Amino acid sequence: MSEVNQVDARARRMRSLDIIKVHNTTSEDFVMWHDRFGPESRKVMIPKAQKDIGKGKGNNDVPRYIAERFTKKLIEQEINKEANEQLVAIRKRDRRLARPERLQNEETEVIRTNDVKFWNDMFPKVWLGVVEKYGGDLIDDPSVEVPVNSGNRIKDMAENSGLADKPYVESKKQDI
Repeated sequence: MSEVNQVDARARRMRSLDIIKVHNTTSEDFVMWHDRFGPESRKVMIPKAQKDIGKGKGNNDVPRYIAERFTKKLIEQEINKEANEQLVAIRKRDRRLARPERLQNEETEVIRTNDVKFWNDMFPKVWLGVVEKYGGDLIDDPSVEVPVNSGNRIKDMAENSGLADKPYVESKKQDI
């Protein structure tokens, strides 16, 4: 590995350990297990929107790599919930159509997990900002631009919206 690649890999690794404040918009606790640091899996919980664990109702501070995973899973879960509601409505509406026509309507009218508008609406509600940068002032803000479509929805959304490194500012009233 070249020296440039080593420096870049180190910077990306340090950035993945930034502490991000995330918000759970659902009415259920969101529990994840990860084993990134050590032999045993550790439980990470982001409380439901009505529950406060000392960081605000529905909020928790987690490393960036967990925040990315949580954000992706939560937004896709919300999209799938919306899609199921749309599917029920379409099936009620198209009850009298022939089966091939019904299936075609279901496939084309239901929201997809890559719906950009839904992601743009949900992302700022879930990803609240950077609470603490890992390494403090040792690392600069990333200077390498992420392509508009790198294939990773979470990283693209965070980078393009400017929220990836936005500092979290405590407010009295949450607009979520």
